[in-house]
Amino acid sequence: MLSKKCTRCGEVKPATLDLWGSTPSGNLRSYCNDCMNKQSRDYEANNKDKRKARDARRAAAAPGARQGFGSAVKEDLWAKQGGICPCCLQAIISSESGEVDHMKPLSKGGKHDASNFLLAHARCNRDKKDKTLEEHWEWRVKVGHDVENIGRKHGLIPSGNSN
Repeated sequence: MLSKKCTRCGEVKPATLDLWGSTPSGNLRSYCNDCMNKQSRDYEANNKDKRKARDARRAAAAPGARQGFGSAVKEDLWAKQGGICPCCLQAIISSESGEVDHMKPLSKGGKHDASNFLLAHARCNRDKKDKTLEEHWEWRVKVGHDVENIGRKHGLIPSGNSN
């Protein structure tokens, strides 16, 4: 297995998405998830006023969006999707193992409404970030996660788009 050295802590770890996360271009970050999480915690601790302002903006834009989702919402989405993740078209083991995401991100004007929810694998949710579902499928092709272009084959990317 390939390994990678973190540019922040210097630790050598297996080169996997689960340990490193990805850049928008689909490559592994130069620093590990542990360092990313530490940086986030430090930022939060040192910028509480900025966090409160950000949370207030998000709450005003999408009331209830920061309160999480109950198991009933996840179970309903899992059943509606036939247990399939719309981000990779692979099976989600159980409703509880999935994460609720917005098909059209709140940052792009999506609504915090059940009609805009999907259940995805945690890894897929993180890869999707603030992309729409269509943009996510285009990204998957671009970075080589979808070499067969199954997104287009299944109508998730309209035929008129080019890559």
